[in-house]
Amino acid sequence: MKSMLKSLAFAGIMSLAFATPAAFAHHSFAVFDFKIETPFEGIVDSVKFRNPHIALTLKVKGNDGKEKLVEFIQGAPANMLVRNGLRPEMILPGTHIFTVGSPLIEDPTKFFLRTIKLDDGSEFKN
Repeated sequence: MKSMLKSLAFAGIMSLAFATPAAFAHHSFAVFDFKIETPFEGIVDSVKFRNPHIALTLKVKGNDGKEKLVEFIQGAPANMLVRNGLRPEMILPGTHIFTVGSPLIEDPTKFFLRTIKLDDGSEFKN
């Protein structure tokens, strides 16, 4: 009986040990200012189309006419975008797209990716 209790206690402790990092891994989107929606037009420089969220870097022309990179550090889960019709091959590097992003409060040069619009008019929103 004692060994069974020890085994159950050990199993419970191990379950907590492995569950705790997963529980802390989930995050809030409160770090983004969703009252601001900034539009961008440019060429995909890089994309990480994976769960839990896609990440995208877009080459855009700045107000000074010079090319700059805009980083979208969060976006919808990849599987949700696929269910809505956006497949990874549709936004490969070199693809021209339109986006809308909401800035990261701590670093307004990084954005949450809210919308992707392709040249054919297809639009995918978070």
